[in-house]
Amino acid sequence: MRSLPSITHLKVSFIWGDLIFREAVKSELIAYFAVCLIMAGLYGMSFFSTSEEQPEHTSVSDNDNNGEEKLDLMRHESSDSFDSSNDNSSMGPLEISERRKPSIRGRPILICGKTYSRRNIGLCSALICGVWGGSCLVPMHYAQGDVKGLAYVISFSVGALTVTVLLWVARFAYHLVKLKSVWEAYEVLPSFHLRVMLLPGATAGSLWSIGNVGSIVAVKHLGQGVGYSASQAALLVSGMWGIFYFKEVSKPKTIGKWFASAFVTISGILLLGYESRTEG
Repeated sequence: MRSLPSITHLKVSFIWGDLIFREAVKSELIAYFAVCLIMAGLYGMSFFSTSEEQPEHTSVSDNDNNGEEKLDLMRHESSDSFDSSNDNSSMGPLEISERRKPSIRGRPILICGKTYSRRNIGLCSALICGVWGGSCLVPMHYAQGDVKGLAYVISFSVGALTVTVLLWVARFAYHLVKLKSVWEAYEVLPSFHLRVMLLPGATAGSLWSIGNVGSIVAVKHLGQGVGYSASQAALLVSGMWGIFYFKEVSKPKTIGKWFASAFVTISGILLLGYESRTEG
């Protein structure tokens, strides 16, 4: 669910601002109501921006993964039997067995000897993204001296770079211990794909960094609960990209529902901003 990280971001950042830092608002009841409006709007935008993309069989529950794999196997077997007279004569046993493998979408993931469904891994990752993302600007409140706002950007960037490098080293060390070979551990690391990803990757990183600077300034002047919560309106922009540029949603009725959800989100953001009390 695309909205889960944004909704968790919103709840965690507002809890930090309201319950931990005790940031002043005009009315806590109306502020909580505004947060609920934003969450409802975010969920609606996420739902209506993906409803046309999902095939009917993707609504299968976690317990039906085996059935999903069997369905994929049946499809592959049917395709293989249809093409066997034309293709199998020129294919080796290994190639034929590779064609009969089910889609990786339904396969479980092996982590430290235990298997987990991809759906559960995805949900946990989304929650971690929301909790950590909603808390990433909390250290700024404990910074000493005049290092908040734009002055905090460099420190944040250094921290992000350090963690990225450490995670990469940790992954390499894990494969090194498992494979007992430096070269093999390096080979199984994901490729950087520099030729393909240099321009789009750098552009995406630059856009994210600019948006993050806006979040830092918003938290400085509006507080953790209001400023960072309001910044979750990023789903509005990404949704409009999907509708107007990538044409991910084409049905007028679905687009209308998405805009209704967007209106709810904007209303919640404006109401939350009105409820904030800023110095000066």
